[in-house]
Amino acid sequence: MAATARSGESLHDILKEFRGKKGVLLAVLHRVQEAYGYIPRETIAPIGQALNLPAPLVWGSLSFYSEFRTEPPPQTEVHLCLGPTCHLRGADHIKRILELRLGIDPKTGRSPDNEFGVRIMQCPGHCHVAPLMYVNEENVSGLPVSEAAALADRLKERGE
Repeated sequence: MAATARSGESLHDILKEFRGKKGVLLAVLHRVQEAYGYIPRETIAPIGQALNLPAPLVWGSLSFYSEFRTEPPPQTEVHLCLGPTCHLRGADHIKRILELRLGIDPKTGRSPDNEFGVRIMQCPGHCHVAPLMYVNEENVSGLPVSEAAALADRLKERGE
């Protein structure tokens, strides 16, 4: 397999733990994503074989849930909630400002060099800190729209 696990846990190790078990597909997909940062497409067939599932069923589950990804994440990724409260507090405007300032293609959610990305997260119900937003693992929730450009500039400085 071409992809390299960043956690040190190999696909073989993960599949060995779950091999032949029923109802564990989502757990396996989560573990693979934790290990690699994404779910490499070449892992789909081995996952299916280990769990006695057809590869199209694995792909269907993988592509159905928005938290799974099939491409490596950008170096700097902003996770942003666009739920109703976050929307009312300017999350859509923040998203657009970040896209413009960081060169992120709105269709792909990432910059051409894969340095920056914006990923929309499912609303977890933390409306009291809206707009809910993380830069990589750092919580930057509650950012006013007026500070979005400054955040983008700080992210660019970090990347240089």
